[in-house]
Amino acid sequence: MKAIQVEDSQLVWATAEDPVFGPEDIKIGNRATAINRADLAQRVGAYPPPPGASMVLGLECAGVVEAVGEKVTGFKIGDEVCALLAGGGYAEKVVVPAAQVLPIPKGLSFTEAAALPEVFATAYLNLFIEGALQPGETALLHAGASGVGTAGIQLCKAFGSPVFV
Repeated sequence: MKAIQVEDSQLVWATAEDPVFGPEDIKIGNRATAINRADLAQRVGAYPPPPGASMVLGLECAGVVEAVGEKVTGFKIGDEVCALLAGGGYAEKVVVPAAQVLPIPKGLSFTEAAALPEVFATAYLNLFIEGALQPGETALLHAGASGVGTAGIQLCKAFGSPVFV
């Protein structure tokens, strides 16, 4: 397998180890990925990947399901999906727990879908899990022009919460 890897702070297309596949995992043939601030920081050594995660950059991707673990339900080979990753999104293939995989919404390209998981997961976590925002409550977003900010605005609107940016 090939992946974009960091060598002396440069990005290179190089051979990489195939990701390990388990019974609760989905293997995705990657068609698109996104660039996140964490990828830029990891490239210069300022953001180490989580323990056990791939050293290959990339926190999200979109592609086609190539294999499904024996304990996975709801997905099949050939499904078009996007996924939130601990790393490895700049590779030709990724393996990710099924719980972190979503079908690509109708009408979206692989490129568009690859940019969704990280920003929407981050916005949702901060608004509704950490912030405990309830429908009808007002939210204040300081970074409405960022990817996470625009996702947060959309989530607030969808859940009936007014938002100030």
